[in-house]
Amino acid sequence: MTLRRKLPSTHALFTFEAAARSGSFSAAGRELNVTQPAVSKSIAALEEHIDTKLFYRGKSGLKLTPEGETLHRAVQLSFLAVETAIDQISGRNRPDDAVMLSLSTAFAAHWLIPQMEDFRGSFPDLTLDFQLTGGEAIGPISPCDLGVRLDTNVSSGDRAAAFAPEWLIALASPEYIKRNGMLDASSLKASHLLVTLASPRIGWQEFLNRTNQSLSMLLPEMRVPDYSVVIQTALNGRGVALGYVTSCGYLLREGILVPAMHRSLRTGHQYCLAYPANSRSRRAEEVGDWIAERTRVLLADIEGLTDQAD
Repeated sequence: MTLRRKLPSTHALFTFEAAARSGSFSAAGRELNVTQPAVSKSIAALEEHIDTKLFYRGKSGLKLTPEGETLHRAVQLSFLAVETAIDQISGRNRPDDAVMLSLSTAFAAHWLIPQMEDFRGSFPDLTLDFQLTGGEAIGPISPCDLGVRLDTNVSSGDRAAAFAPEWLIALASPEYIKRNGMLDASSLKASHLLVTLASPRIGWQEFLNRTNQSLSMLLPEMRVPDYSVVIQTALNGRGVALGYVTSCGYLLREGILVPAMHRSLRTGHQYCLAYPANSRSRRAEEVGDWIAERTRVLLADIEGLTDQAD
């Protein structure tokens, strides 16, 4: 079934995105040059067509439902991809003082942004643009200048250099561990919540099997489509996340998140810095070198925090 058949109209996506971004049917109407009732009618038709409520409507305004948030993230990413492609084919190339990164939201939010002050110290005049994905970043790097990819996800047309192992650690906030204890404790508490991606490549059961660990009781899981939310749930002290060190290394080193089990998993795969084969951006290479060096230091700092299974 095509996307066109799943929607009452393609314009419904533009209306939904404007309403979700602004939090107001009136504001969306002004942006789209239509009336507030027209926006409301378009959203209602979309909700009826997909048989799903996308907004909570109240006196305090609009709020996205969980399903609405999922659709909004997908629409934002899709619109960004279209905008990027149009810029690329229309010749509006980035200046020499700008680099576009293709990353997961988790790597951007929980690894790069916390170290932005150090980054700005090394690149005070550089503009960063982002192409982000909620799950594992895949696909060709172009039109971006630099991306992070698992070795199995590097496109054949890109050149890549490994910079970090794929290393998973069960992580939680110190307050969560104090309240609930470790996951591998002899007297496991039923209050634990396991958090993971909705369709993980390595889920909790595989992680436990490959590290020769087990849980003394069946625990509930929460599965979300955006890995950044997985990490944020752990940061908020609401669950235990399977943390990829490439995304969580800074949080782990700073003690913001701590191991929730004594054994971790190195899969044997590597994360790579990938570049378009036909691009030789000096600034992108410099940013890649900075990421690789910061990662090297982080890995050295957290080595030995857990026993590692291969």
